[in-house]
Amino acid sequence: MLQVIRSPKIYDVCIIGSGAAGGAAAKVLTEGGVSVVMLEAGPPLSPAKDFKEHLWPYDLPHRGAGVGGKLRGEEADEFMAPNGAWEIEGEPYVSAPGSTFRWFRSRIVGGRTNHWGRVALRFSPMDLNARSRDGMGDDWPISYEDLAPYYDKVESYIGVFGSKENIPSSPNGIFQPPPKLRCTETVLKKACDKVNVLCVPGRMAIITQPLNGRPACHYCGQCSRGCKSASNFSSSQVLIPPALATGRLRVITNAMAREIVVGKEGKAEAVAYIDRNTKEEKQVYARSFVVAASTCESARLLLNSRSTPFPQGLANSSGVVGRNLMDGVGSWGSGYFPQLEKMPPHNHDGSGGNYLPHVYMPWWKFDRKNEFLRGYHIEPGGGRFMPVVQQFDDECDRVEGYGASLKETCRRSYGATIGMEALGEMIPNENTYC
Repeated sequence: MLQVIRSPKIYDVCIIGSGAAGGAAAKVLTEGGVSVVMLEAGPPLSPAKDFKEHLWPYDLPHRGAGVGGKLRGEEADEFMAPNGAWEIEGEPYVSAPGSTFRWFRSRIVGGRTNHWGRVALRFSPMDLNARSRDGMGDDWPISYEDLAPYYDKVESYIGVFGSKENIPSSPNGIFQPPPKLRCTETVLKKACDKVNVLCVPGRMAIITQPLNGRPACHYCGQCSRGCKSASNFSSSQVLIPPALATGRLRVITNAMAREIVVGKEGKAEAVAYIDRNTKEEKQVYARSFVVAASTCESARLLLNSRSTPFPQGLANSSGVVGRNLMDGVGSWGSGYFPQLEKMPPHNHDGSGGNYLPHVYMPWWKFDRKNEFLRGYHIEPGGGRFMPVVQQFDDECDRVEGYGASLKETCRRSYGATIGMEALGEMIPNENTYC
């Protein structure tokens, strides 16, 4: 009896990763008629089951605090959407001895777009040709004019609120109307105007008008807990569903990519991955591959993909894959504003929550030579939002008392703190590695 050996299905494209880049690639390719298979290292996502944006502390077993510092490998917060963790048991990642490098990874459909702050700023010419301006780092091989049409397409589809300010360090975009300023932001705006520091409406991937079947933000301020209405952007809710609707996308979840397999002709022909449920190694075949597994994961995969034609790993003839890692530099400070004590209680949540700004301060020293090269943009936050466990720890540490007097102190101080996070312009360092 003859045994028939079936050839494996060969997709047009295999996409590794389901986050911002992977989701966008899947949407564009499938709507263009291409058959696509997508590998995601984590499980599927169900907003109806997994998102918790409208729960109160008393709705959860531990009032939202989690247990023992960890909750199912996630942040110690029962409110959080299933976003990922700094350390995941069984993950192929360790830090070098003495290193403090930490890397937040998301293992779920949509990746880190499920938890990012949604501050959506364009790179500017200052970012792309920095070496020509101050002699540090390297200029990019592409210009802002090369990128601008693609920024336009992305912003038009996902929805970004903001305002056109004609600031060289922060280019205009395709914006929906920004939300009104909150009390804390009104205080900051007036102060910035006095000292001639730029302070403009924030730019965030949250829609303030209906778009492509998605309702506008209803300002519950709970973006970190997920958004069942998909009013804020995530790949899992905005990019992948239309790709699935074409019938040309297959998503394989719990598939940890191990290696891109090269054929006899020296071309990629498959991805070997581990099924995290069964621990079996499997392969999926395609004619082309999109590596969209985040910076460090993509580098890991390329370096793992060693073969006779590519002894240093795929796309690494230069030897720089995994090097020149560029991270953000930032600092955070906060202060108490007594004038906010007198503000009557009100719903102050707004879009994104209290530490996702309706305003921000773009880099304003771009037109001068600074002793400290480049500069910062500032994202402020504060004010009233839904109280959570440990909300008033600072107040309890600052004052003596208990009962009614302590409660009165907490009520008076609630919402009167404003914080500011300064995020720096970045210079690549050849001594940093993935």
